[in-house]
This record gives sequence, structure tokens and C-alpha cells, in this order.
Amino acid sequence: MSFLRVFLAASAIAILPAQTFAADGPVIDVHLHALGAADQGPPPVGVCAPFPEGVLNDAGQEWGRSFIAMMKSPPCDDPIWSAMTDDELRDQTLAELRRLGVIGVLSGPRERVAAWKDLAPDHIIAGHQMNLERDPYSSEEVASYFNEGGFEVLAEVTNQYAGIAPNDPRFDDYWAVAEKYDIPVGIHIGAGPPGSPLLFPKFRASLHSPLLLEEVLLKHPRLRVYIMHAGWPMRDDLLAMLFNYPHLYVGVGVLQMGLPRAEYYDFLHSIVRAGYHKRIMFGSDQMVWPGLIEAGIKAIEEAPFLSDVQKRDILYNNAARFLRLSKEEITRHQNLASY
Repeated sequence: MSFLRVFLAASAIAILPAQTFAADGPVIDVHLHALGAADQGPPPVGVCAPFPEGVLNDAGQEWGRSFIAMMKSPPCDDPIWSAMTDDELRDQTLAELRRLGVIGVLSGPRERVAAWKDLAPDHIIAGHQMNLERDPYSSEEVASYFNEGGFEVLAEVTNQYAGIAPNDPRFDDYWAVAEKYDIPVGIHIGAGPPGSPLLFPKFRASLHSPLLLEEVLLKHPRLRVYIMHAGWPMRDDLLAMLFNYPHLYVGVGVLQMGLPRAEYYDFLHSIVRAGYHKRIMFGSDQMVWPGLIEAGIKAIEEAPFLSDVQKRDILYNNAARFLRLSKEEITRHQNLASY
């Protein structure tokens, strides 16, 4: 078979045709959480999407208290408020998925992910969260759970909060399992909450760099990996990695909430301008604020530098390619879409 025929055949794998309008069709959210209502502080807590400006704190004030106070009185006119109870959080999140035609890659405790998926199986792709300091699972147990059908995506990997870099030898057995069984991986590389090292003592800004993933990709060349939070603000490091590793993807979760809109758009535009819009995937990073899902979608739809084709790719097609969805799965997702 000629190179051209091979290329055309590969390009035809289970991707939706271009849509006339970005909103016409389903959305894949590659960064969704199944948490408890109090996991981001005593409810209700509010966030801005977009955040109006960078945070400021007096050096004499304990940042944890200041951060909670900010979420109790968010610095914007129309904050998104959290759900009050675990049941409300679950029900409101699943209602948003149905209303907006969203299929979410859901991470959280195993039992909670399974329970949410049982209630909305057509809208949930089961993820498996991993943090070497929090989660007790060995690489063999992760492999077994995957092979039993317990999850489809190893995400979110949040080792950055434990001060553990992507190339840390302690995680190599997990990378090896992901490569062996062709498990897609979503890893947190980039921003956490503002002031993260003051909230999570082992978190380091130096671990924002996507370059820390390079030796992993060289050692495990068949890995499917996406960088959650897109390595913000290390755009040059990210672009270098995207240039050198054509199979690497990024997710834009939390940036619509954590950054002023001008900065989010400038960062996103830099990835698109460099030619990598087909490797950007939408993520809401919905934790306890169900309204973040729609806010994140609107941030993509309203981006003035994105064409309708690019918006549809970011909202669905790129994730469909990355996850290797079948034509049947894509058709089912099209039938779910109502946003």
C-alpha cells in the first residue's frame, strides 16, 4: 500500500465530519471529577469563570484562610456556586452532561466513579485517579482493574501535588502498564489553585514544565498521553514537546476558570497559531461547580480566533481520535447531543 493510501486510511479513523456551527454536536470533556461537595472547602464556595485578575495576599496572612475567604466572596459579579451536598453535586453534574450533550472522562474514588456511571452510562467514560502518595494501588492492581473493565482512561494523575515529576522512577511501572495495555493517560502538568505550594506543601511550580515528560515518551514510545492544564504557563516548553512528539495531546481544563480570559485566549491561541489545534481537547475540570461545564464550552465557542471547524475539533473530534472511539460510539454520541 502506498504512503498516500496509508495516510488517507489513518485519517479516516472514527472522526466526525466538519460541522457548520461549533455547537452542533456532542462534546467530550476529558477532565471531569466525581468529588464530594465539601472537597473544595465547606459549601457553598464560588469561582469566577473567567477569573478577573491575579490573586494578591499579604505575606502576614495564612493563604489557606485567604483562599477560602476568596471562594466565599468571589471577585466577580456572576460567580459559579458549588453544590451543597454530595447528592446535589452528583445529580446536578449528570443533569448538565445530559442537557449539554457532554460525555465526560470521570475521575475520583473508584466506588463513586462506578456509581455515577451506573446512573448515566451513556455520558460517562470511567477514569482512574492516581497519586502515588494518596492512592494505594500498585501498577499490577491498576492493570488488573483495567482488564476487568473498571476504567478506560488513567486520569487524573496528580503526582505534581505530591512533588513527584512525570519522569520520577517511582511511577515508571505505571507508565509501562499504560503502554502495554494501550491505556490513555491524563496527567496534571501545570496550574493548580493559586498559591498551590502554600496549600499543598510538596507542590512545585518547577513541575509545570511539559519537558519533564520527554524521557517518559522516549522510554515508552507507544504511550497515549494528554497534558491536563496544558502545562500553563510554560508555553515554549509545551510547543517544543508538541513539535517533537506528534502523538502528544493537551487538555485545557481549569484555564477558563483560573485565568483572566485574555491570558487564557492568548495561551490557547499560541498553541493554535503554532499549528496544533488538532491536539487540543476540551476539559472543564468540574470539581464541585457543575456550572463550570457550560462555562468552559462557551469559552471555546466564543474564542474569536477559532474557526467553527477548530471549535468542533477541540470540543469533540480531537478527543474522539485520541480515545480511538468507534464509529458506533460516535454515532451514539451524536444522538445524545442537545447543546
